[in-house]
Amino acid sequence: MGIVADNSSRYACSTFLGSLREEEREELATLGTTRVFARRTALMLEREADDRVMLLLEGRVKATLTGPTGREVLLGIGDPGDVVGEIALIDGAPRSASVTSLERVKAIVMAGSAFRAHLRQTPRVAFVLLEIVTARFRAATAERLQFAASDTMGRLAARILELARRYGEERDGVLTVPLPISQEELASWAGASRAGAAEAMRAMRGLGWLATERGAIVIVQPDALARRCA
Repeated sequence: MGIVADNSSRYACSTFLGSLREEEREELATLGTTRVFARRTALMLEREADDRVMLLLEGRVKATLTGPTGREVLLGIGDPGDVVGEIALIDGAPRSASVTSLERVKAIVMAGSAFRAHLRQTPRVAFVLLEIVTARFRAATAERLQFAASDTMGRLAARILELARRYGEERDGVLTVPLPISQEELASWAGASRAGAAEAMRAMRGLGWLATERGAIVIVQPDALARRCA
């Protein structure tokens, strides 16, 4: 199907740690302390004046901010290998979003000053971080353009396909996507209301494009989803 995540390596090559050499990862590990956080623990808070940086070793996190109406808006999901808190490190401004663990998370926590000093001494690592930040910016820009021209079903289809690419498991020709987030969070991530997302999911089930299970989505017709979000 061409959209199943490659889970063969410890960290995806698109992540910060996955883009580094083993010796570079080992050097970074000496700069901080390895900590374990329980599921649904707040790791960073929006508008917080804090320059800590976290390198995710295990587990996933969500980045959110509070919208004008007080509703939590899901910005993205961080995977093992990702760096968290790098924006505040770069510009020195308060946190632009909150970060919460979606499951048990193991991470290296370090002071921003230590990380910044290390980047000055290791230009290749600094360049990798620059590449990661630039890729995120480009992806966010492309998403805004795509979502501006899409309705709720199109945006939801795009998010489901992204989850499939990152976490999908293909077995006997059927693609199952374990959901790391709730359906309400999925709706927020797609820029939809909970009711609108529920209606779009019902429509896609009715068309035979997908089926839903507890904590998972089974994609039956990925090509149909791809056409719908194009």
